[in-house]
Amino acid sequence: MAQNQITATPGVINVIAGNPGLTFSPAQLNAINRGTLVLSNPTGFQPRCITHLRYQEKDEDLQQITFDDGTVFTNSDITNINDFRERLQEAANFGHGVTFCVDKDKKRMFMLNIFPCKCLCKRDEKDDQ
Repeated sequence: MAQNQITATPGVINVIAGNPGLTFSPAQLNAINRGTLVLSNPTGFQPRCITHLRYQEKDEDLQQITFDDGTVFTNSDITNINDFRERLQEAANFGHGVTFCVDKDKKRMFMLNIFPCKCLCKRDEKDDQ
């Protein structure tokens, strides 16, 4: 029986570190090792805040996510982006940080993590006068 092997590249480490406690399937490990299942934030597993969500015709038609670092994902980048719309909207509403993985071959989002910590987001400092 063949064993699953994985090479500890920075991308592999980011995916695994960004999903502590998750059991990966052999297919996922293979995709991670090939570099086709990656963390959405290529610089590491630091959560990012959503600054903009774009819907098409109704609230069940999420088309785009924009993050505080300027990264944009559309439904042509991630075909199942709309499956996560309620969780992403909650994260955006409450200033929570998010991370997730993207299967670049299948163009699908997996492993969404929401970090309920408002201090992650860069907020404008305004006087409440």
